[in-house]
Amino acid sequence: MKTRACILISLVLALAACGQGSAEWTPLPSGAEPPAACARADAEGLIAISADQLAFNVPCMVVPAGVAFVVRFTNNESEPHNVAIYTDRSKGTSVIVGDTITGPDKTVEYPVASLAAGDYYFDCSVHPAMMRGALYVR
Repeated sequence: MKTRACILISLVLALAACGQGSAEWTPLPSGAEPPAACARADAEGLIAISADQLAFNVPCMVVPAGVAFVVRFTNNESEPHNVAIYTDRSKGTSVIVGDTITGPDKTVEYPVASLAAGDYYFDCSVHPAMMRGALYVR
């Protein structure tokens, strides 16, 4: 009986830990503005995000439609991470799956071809349950 209780408690704690730092991917209603907390591409098409403590520093990214851009990703911890972008949460079609890097303080740039306007999904391929978000192309 004690073994079952220990297993159940361990499972509950593991599931709770997986939920920390995660961002839910939710398509925005038509015409809605992306949240202010999103990272936004600069005038050169560069968008900078990072990872620390098994979480991205932002829940979402915003880039202009029809313009190629670069995701500059910095891994601030010793866990391996990457950025992978998909057309939707099903992950049936990938836009890019970036190389995995291990930090701390390692940076890589992922070039991304122009995308049509819409809502896309991104995650860390190594930790998709904890590290995920929305890419809004406007």
